[in-house]
Amino acid sequence: MFAALNRNLLQSVLFADGVFSLAVAALFFAVPGPIGSLVGPFATPMLINGLAAFFLLWGAFHLALARQAQPSAAAVRLAIAGDGLWVITSVAVLIAGRDGLTLTGIILIAVAAVAVADILLLKQIGLARQQCTAMA
Repeated sequence: MFAALNRNLLQSVLFADGVFSLAVAALFFAVPGPIGSLVGPFATPMLINGLAAFFLLWGAFHLALARQAQPSAAAVRLAIAGDGLWVITSVAVLIAGRDGLTLTGIILIAVAAVAVADILLLKQIGLARQQCTAMA
């Protein structure tokens, strides 16, 4: 199993990111009010639904990339840039919006930022491996 994962690291990471993003979208669409309450008073159901729509598109984009035998380098770079923007925005929300967040919200945002940063690094490693394989 790990040999297949290592051989197709980029596709595996893109697939996992896509599936997880779609699961988050479904959860956010299903219960926006309770999720907003966990995060803080500024996390209105409308904001949570907006995030759900984003996750729906983000997940579909990643699944489409994961289906390609060799995902487009430009599209993967776009995914990496999006992950980087997510991490930066999360840090900004934690700094600027901390008074409008619950402790649970702070923890959720911080954990999500770390997870996205990890996924970003795995995408970079996978893309580098794909490019090295293409050159060989």
